Amino acid sequence: MGNPINNKEKTMGNTHEIKHRIYSKIRAIGVAIIILTTAFSCSNSKKEKETNQGELPNIVLLMGDDHGWDDVGYNGHPFVKTPVLDEMAASGLRFDRFYSGHANCSPTRGSFMTGRHPIRYGTFRPTWSIRPEEISIAHMLKKAGYACAHFGKWHLGPVKKDSPTSPGAMGFDEWLSHDNYFELNPVLSRNGEAPQKIEGEGSEIIIDEAIKFIQKSEDQNKPFLVVVWFGSPHDPFLGLPEDLALYENLPDSLSNKEVSVKSKETLEKVKRPLRDVLQERYAEITAMDRSIGKLRSYLKENGLKENTLVWYCGDNGPPGCADRTAMTLRGQKGDLYEGGVRVPGVLEWPAGIKASASTSAISVTSDILPTLSELIGQPLPDRPLDGISLVPFFNDPAKQRTEPLYFWKFNINSVFDESSQPYIDPKL
Repeated sequence: MGNPINNKEKTMGNTHEIKHRIYSKIRAIGVAIIILTTAFSCSNSKKEKETNQGELPNIVLLMGDDHGWDDVGYNGHPFVKTPVLDEMAASGLRFDRFYSGHANCSPTRGSFMTGRHPIRYGTFRPTWSIRPEEISIAHMLKKAGYACAHFGKWHLGPVKKDSPTSPGAMGFDEWLSHDNYFELNPVLSRNGEAPQKIEGEGSEIIIDEAIKFIQKSEDQNKPFLVVVWFGSPHDPFLGLPEDLALYENLPDSLSNKEVSVKSKETLEKVKRPLRDVLQERYAEITAMDRSIGKLRSYLKENGLKENTLVWYCGDNGPPGCADRTAMTLRGQKGDLYEGGVRVPGVLEWPAGIKASASTSAISVTSDILPTLSELIGQPLPDRPLDGISLVPFFNDPAKQRTEPLYFWKFNINSVFDESSQPYIDPKL
């Protein structure tokens, strides 16, 4: 028999060891719970940032250059690849009858900015400046406390800082812009200073700048308006090798036709095989689409997606060098037929549009300003407007517009000639 006292001590020692082990496990579990709780709390904080950022949504407005209604995968294009826009169309609000304010770029851009028809602000054709006295979306949102920036193609006047129609004069705090279209390695002006060449793919460059501005706005705890007007897919077409490779298998039959496009070297019009032109044009569209994806990923990763409205559209129909066999609408850029003025239109805003939907309601670039006015609670500019708020369509996609849209252009050569005097100093 063993010593009873030794057995008792041994038993007591085992009991203490067991208690110690149990305590250690409880303490480890407690630490794990604290870590999980902290992680969950951080996760909730990020989620809260998405959904409770404030009453004012962030606004990102995107526009392609010569990007027609047919030129997206979600509208059934047989070749072009736009996975990001396709995803936006599937997850947000898709406008199946969205129109540019005009069949050409500058007039449409003015309607985008002002909510007015081009005839009201004097931008009757491409390269004509907007009127300096116009009130823009940036003017309106700035009053509500937004930080406002423009990136990319402007085409409503010079971008130099002393111009009365520059992005700065139109209400933007910052801009990195070009007077007109741009391609790879673009030459851009930052806040109206001397233009500088920036190496890289044009769409990605301006999206990177947009992201930097968004970061700064967040640091300042301000809602942001970011307007990104791409230079793509306007000719001359220049694609990256990896994007060109996506379209190496276009039908050989497309080589049988030649089309007129701008030369990459001289910008003069030249004749080239349609197949080669389309390969480059589609490559530009895909690069633009990818850059939009980069922006969306940034918003999601930084807890901004929930309360950021991202709206994409084109500025007019495709150019004459587009593939007519891949188009379902009559007409092209410059025409007042559907093909000249109907463009892609998709909108994402998880906080405001809870379920994906499509609408056949007629909508137009002139509707952008009235829509934003209602969303942020700012009064409309005290002047005639031609657009309407599309907010009612967010919750009722089956709703229809009760008034028709009107499109207009005229032969300026019958009114203006070389003796006509500009109303803005040519130096500006």
